[in-house]
Amino acid sequence: MSPLLLALCSNISFASASLFYTSYSKRTSSAWMNFYKAFVAGICFAIVCTVFGFWIELPFKTMSYLMLSGFLGLMIGDIFLLKAFTHLGSGRVLMLFGFQPLLIGLLSLIFLGQDFPLYRLAAVFLLIGCLICFSLESFKQKGHWDSKGLMYAMIGVFLDAIGILLTRAAFENSTEMSPFLANFIRAGIAITGFAVAAMIPFIGFSMLKPFQGLPIKDRGIVTVASFFGTFVSLSFYLMAVQKGHLATISAIAGTSPLFATLLETALGRKKFSKYLFFGIVFFISGVAVLLLA
Repeated sequence: MSPLLLALCSNISFASASLFYTSYSKRTSSAWMNFYKAFVAGICFAIVCTVFGFWIELPFKTMSYLMLSGFLGLMIGDIFLLKAFTHLGSGRVLMLFGFQPLLIGLLSLIFLGQDFPLYRLAAVFLLIGCLICFSLESFKQKGHWDSKGLMYAMIGVFLDAIGILLTRAAFENSTEMSPFLANFIRAGIAITGFAVAAMIPFIGFSMLKPFQGLPIKDRGIVTVASFFGTFVSLSFYLMAVQKGHLATISAIAGTSPLFATLLETALGRKKFSKYLFFGIVFFISGVAVLLLA
């Protein structure tokens, strides 16, 4: 499967789960929701690595990249993203990921030496056009921007970009490493970070109480959402990051608002609008440029 298709599959999984992440972040906390999705994913990655024999010894440099990526991107960065979800809603936060490709493209050019041809730049701007449509719709509906939520979102987007670059550097340093092993290490570091936080009294974080406070049905829903939104999504995404062009992969990943909005429309939560129509046009145009160029 091509890196672009892998990124699209990852995008659909995460966009669908983000609707549930928003709901359960409000009911529990963004920190706990982030811990639990990392916990579920970590178990799944460990099982896959064991069944398929992906365990290998990694050099210190690779481990350092992955551990830092897990701490900054998967733990701290996702806490800010989920906090932003509760302020702005998942669609508006994911909209900001449309600007991440430019950041990643610049950083990967500087630090990894990847080229950034004009056709990819054109595709990035077309995909950003998709997100601007949702920006206009959201602003028209609410009439203002939530500055605190935007700050959380931008910090999350930036830390996620750093995590992507560190993960790609780890792959380039250890080409034989499986994306499942890389994800296990990243998730393991995030889980460890939350376990340490739970032992510090003044932080007030608990790994068990929020889960115990949920009805049995909701425990199942949040577990399934974590499986698809983190394990499945990260599996596809790191396979794309391992082989694909980072700025292009990030541009595809930045279209999550399209899939989140389409799902909301299908469920009857949002009406089909002209903004959605033009967003789809921009999205199809951007993907066509990437696939046909």
